[in-house]
Amino acid sequence: MTRTSVSALFAAAVIAGAGTAQAAPTAPNDSPPRPVVPGVHLVDQKQAALENMLNELNLGWANGGAAGTAIGAAIGLGVGCLSMFPGSLAGCMIGLPTGAVTGALIGIGNGNPKAQKAIEDYINTP
Repeated sequence: MTRTSVSALFAAAVIAGAGTAQAAPTAPNDSPPRPVVPGVHLVDQKQAALENMLNELNLGWANGGAAGTAIGAAIGLGVGCLSMFPGSLAGCMIGLPTGAVTGALIGIGNGNPKAQKAIEDYINTP
C-alpha cells in the first residue's frame, strides 16, 4: 500500500470512530438536595485539609525533615561534585538541590508517617 492510501484509511477510521461515538445521558440525581447552611462552604473542607496537611508536614519537619535535608544536601553535593569531576561546578549545582529535596522528602516521611496521607487527602478534597 502506498502512503496516501494508508493515510486515507487511517483518516476514514478516525472519522468513522468519532461519528459513531455518543455520550450516554446522565442519570437523574435521586438524592435530596444538600441543605444550605450559612457559613459552611466546600471551601471550608479544602481549607481544613490544607491546614491538616501543613500541620502534619510541620510535625514531620520537626521530627527529622531538617536533618534529612542537611544530610541529603551534603550527599548530593558530594556525589554531584565527584561524579562530574572536570565540570564539577555543574555537578555541584545539580547535586545539591536534588539531594536536599530528596532528603527533605525522606526525612519528613520518616519523621511523620501521617504526612503522606495528609497530602493525599488535601489533593483529593474537592
